[in-house]
Amino acid sequence: MTEEAEERIDRYRTLNNAAFGLALGLGAFSLTGFPIEGLMDIVMALGLFANAFLIILGIWHDVHRMLKYPFGMSFAFLDYLLIFLVVIMPFTFRLIFEVGEVVEIAVTLYPLNVMASQIVLATMYQMFVRHNRDILPRELVLWGKESRNCVFIIAVFYAASVFLPSEVLELMPLPPGAPSFLQRLFLWWLGYPIMIIYGVIYEKVHGIKWASRE
Repeated sequence: MTEEAEERIDRYRTLNNAAFGLALGLGAFSLTGFPIEGLMDIVMALGLFANAFLIILGIWHDVHRMLKYPFGMSFAFLDYLLIFLVVIMPFTFRLIFEVGEVVEIAVTLYPLNVMASQIVLATMYQMFVRHNRDILPRELVLWGKESRNCVFIIAVFYAASVFLPSEVLELMPLPPGAPSFLQRLFLWWLGYPIMIIYGVIYEKVHGIKWASRE
């Protein structure tokens, strides 16, 4: 890799680190505006923030790793788009804490925001593997493909929370008297065990381990 290419990668990594750090900080600050009136409010606030935290941290972790390798202009464009989606995520997350019509918009806007970021990330994985196939070890090629599929699984569950009919969402098991919004939150969290199960099966089939992803 040339010195110029290394400097370009360093600039992208610095920009990504700053953007993701800002998004995490703003997400945590959003909790200060959540109206707490009981245990259910605490559970909802922490559940929502934990969800956003995992999404942002997971995206940062994988983009940071991909930026260790050469990339083209299309990848760079998608990275800029992903940074934009991540930076506005705390804003769409914060809207859920409002009342009235704003909440109705937010419970659709936030999952759409996350879904879009996951689709962009999955596309970046695809470009990462194709662009570096000749220089990557087998483990990293398989890691890229697995991660692409994993984030797509998460995107599907967020899409389902937006586009599934309300009659289907009402089938989600919730405690008596729980707000209907928790149906969507339950569906968002449901994607993670499915993703983990897929990852375990994928790694067993291909004979790779988490420790080999260096």
